[in-house]
Amino acid sequence: MSLLVDNPSLNSPFEEPTRYWDYGEGQPVLADGRRPAGYYLKPRTRGSQTAMSEEEFVPLELVNTIRQRVKAWRERDYPGVTPITRQLLNYWNRPERERRLFFCQREAAETLIWLVEASPAEKQGITIPTDNGLTRLAVDPCEASPAPGDVTDRWGGVRPLPSRHPLRQRAKRQGRSAEGGGLQ
Repeated sequence: MSLLVDNPSLNSPFEEPTRYWDYGEGQPVLADGRRPAGYYLKPRTRGSQTAMSEEEFVPLELVNTIRQRVKAWRERDYPGVTPITRQLLNYWNRPERERRLFFCQREAAETLIWLVEASPAEKQGITIPTDNGLTRLAVDPCEASPAPGDVTDRWGGVRPLPSRHPLRQRAKRQGRSAEGGGLQ
């Protein structure tokens, strides 16, 4: 039983995938559509060498739902986006563009834009799990501006200073708290 296929790349990197190799029954079978987002879970009761057919596929339902919603939103020409965002999306999606974006790059950007700019009705029933504030930075970039006690790296990213950093110690001596002064 071989899991190898002669042509593993079935789709253009610039277009949404339309076919994939499905390993659901242990053997690769060509399937139409897009591969569902998910992962394979190896049973803990087995040894270290487990056949793929014995692993359980665990779908990532939230990711699959968001993919479907973003696709429908894209097909309706991105309703609700700002004029600047529309210009950016039109630029990215130009077929004659010299360095076209891969579909996965476009979809990642579209997903972030959808989370921020699509109407609440588009996102009904979608709850993004919390992750200690990282979602806030992705969903509302305006809130990602540096706060006192934070530093900006050379790429423009904001990161909190370590608790033992001299600037953080000075801010603590001056009585600034995590809530009021941006210190963690």
